[in-house]
Amino acid sequence: MTEQSKKKACDRIVAKAAKEMVEGRGAPLGMMIDRMLTFAAAQAVRVEGSAKTAEKFRQLADKIEAGIFAHLESGQGKGRKH
Repeated sequence: MTEQSKKKACDRIVAKAAKEMVEGRGAPLGMMIDRMLTFAAAQAVRVEGSAKTAEKFRQLADKIEAGIFAHLESGQGKGRKH
C-alpha cells in the first residue's frame, strides 16, 4: 500500500467516525470537531512531545490563515458554523 493510498484510507475512516458521531450519536458538529482535535493533539503529544506538537499546530494554523482551506468557505472569512 502506497503512502497516498494509506492517507486516503485514513481519511475515509476519519470521515466515517465523524459521521457516526454527528449523525449516529447526535453530537453537535462543534463537539465532534473538539473531540477529533483533542484526540489528535493527545496522540501527537504522546509520540512527539508537547513542544513539537504545539509547533505543528501553530504551523497548521498558519496554513489555515494563509488559505489552505479557503475553497471550503461559504463566503470570505466565513466558514461553516459549528
